[in-house]
Amino acid sequence: MLAVVVLARAFPRWFALLIGCIVLTAIWPAIFAALVAHLITVLPAAARSGPNSPAAADLVSALAGIALVLAAQEITRAAYEVVRWALYRRYEEHLIGRVIRAALGAGTLDIFERSDLAAKTDRAVRIAGLEPGDLVDGLSMKWPLQAQGLAAAVLVATVSTPAAAILGLVWILVGNRLQANMRRSDQFTWEDAVHAASYTHRIGLRQEWAKEVRIFGLTGWLSDRYGCQTARILAELAKARKVGQRPLAVLLALVVVVNAAVIALATRSDLGVGSVVLLLQGMLGMSLLADQCGDDLIEYGASRVPVVLELEHLVSHHATTHSGTARASGRPTESIVFEEVTFGYPESGRVIFDRLNLEIRAGTSLGIVGLNGAGKTTLTKLLTGLEVPQSGRILIDGTDLRELDQESWRKSVAAIFQDFVHYEMSARDNIGLGAVEQLAQPTIDGEIERSAVRAGADAILGALPHGLDTTLSPRLESGVDLSGGQWQRIALARSLMAVQGGARILVLDEPTAQLDGRAEADIYDRFLDLTSGLTSVVISHRFSTIRRSSRIIVLDGGQVTEDGSHEQLLAADGTYARMFRKQAMRFSSNAEEDIDD
Repeated sequence: MLAVVVLARAFPRWFALLIGCIVLTAIWPAIFAALVAHLITVLPAAARSGPNSPAAADLVSALAGIALVLAAQEITRAAYEVVRWALYRRYEEHLIGRVIRAALGAGTLDIFERSDLAAKTDRAVRIAGLEPGDLVDGLSMKWPLQAQGLAAAVLVATVSTPAAAILGLVWILVGNRLQANMRRSDQFTWEDAVHAASYTHRIGLRQEWAKEVRIFGLTGWLSDRYGCQTARILAELAKARKVGQRPLAVLLALVVVVNAAVIALATRSDLGVGSVVLLLQGMLGMSLLADQCGDDLIEYGASRVPVVLELEHLVSHHATTHSGTARASGRPTESIVFEEVTFGYPESGRVIFDRLNLEIRAGTSLGIVGLNGAGKTTLTKLLTGLEVPQSGRILIDGTDLRELDQESWRKSVAAIFQDFVHYEMSARDNIGLGAVEQLAQPTIDGEIERSAVRAGADAILGALPHGLDTTLSPRLESGVDLSGGQWQRIALARSLMAVQGGARILVLDEPTAQLDGRAEADIYDRFLDLTSGLTSVVISHRFSTIRRSSRIIVLDGGQVTEDGSHEQLLAADGTYARMFRKQAMRFSSNAEEDIDD
């Protein structure tokens, strides 16, 4: 089984300890049964011969052996639980960790944006967290019972080899039939059905959805929907279990007949009392060969492994396809050039850029304007290497971006997107993650405070109850939340930390869309002043902000249709000028028009 191989390779020592405990767990009951049979055999002779006879000594030895076996069983059981739980936790963390590393290792956004890859990614992320350690639990239940069944068969074989062979065959057939019935029930699409029910469950309980659920009166609908989904799962399960019950009944009847026949032959033979006791105990133990305890857990836990391996394969393929080896540190020093770049999202069936040509001189600020769907955000994704052109090249100081090591290139880029992350971490981490490799340095607090001052976030940090150690989340104990404007400044400070860490390009993709015009202007003024001499790309829906860029381009129809400074574009009286005047009129009437990407 693939999952067992993965488990054994990941933790060979713990797996060996588990096998050792399983073997001992099977051996002790067999030894105990043999000692009991021996005890029954010598007991009459010991009673007749007196306390000092050899028979009495055999009796004492048998009792001592039984006591030792009972003690060994308890020690083995305790060790077994320790090993089982240790392996359970380690394997669960190992598999989830592999999913995290695979997802984080994806250089581009394909695994999140392409529907075929996104479905596989979502499935791996989702089911890897659904108790993959159940594999260990299942093996810990099934294998000891199977081992005890084999040990019991050995006991029966010491009395009658044919009886052991016949009983073993019958019980194995029963076990196979039980397993087939269980697998037949698994033909129902469990993952999709359980995921649908789980999603309905989350809608009703997630805080961020609570307002809309109540406003639209969805509480009763969600409850009924969840009930219907779970009822369907249970009904399909019951239906599947009805199939194959008749062959199983026949096999169970055969078990009764064979056991009765063996007992009848034993009573008519010249077997001693001890042998009869040994035979009966062995026959009882051999039923464990058909036991399916743990099978459902094994199947459940093992099903996580193939999807994780598939995700790793997908990411590995894309990583080797889209990443080079040349170092990007210190770039760009001259320019970034989009040369005949063509790109479209595969699922949309629409080309965003058709042979786009654009040069961005190093050390300048570029503002990007365009209507909805013009490709403003897509341009920044291509620039940062999060997307790869279908044709054409993006040259960094003359070197194709695909030839650069993507990890080192992204250290040269800092970005704040409209949906930038509010990390439920300390204020130190929220800012310091801009230069994560510096977080362990003793001087990190000073660097963070300097970035906060430059971003205008020093007053925010000064008001926090625990300073940089304050957790920025109202959902966590002793945590606090920030306003939208305060979060903007924290994000700006994070980008400035990236600059201190060596970033040469800064991208602002409408991160201040929720702020009023004055607050946004203040953020951008700080940004452009603080990044003077670096290469910056600014996307904003407000022209009062975008006009501050030294150069502005208009994207339309997959091409740059206008290019120049604010004054030049106004003088050209083209698309930019019309958009600017239209927004200016709305400003004068205290209304703003958003031009979103």
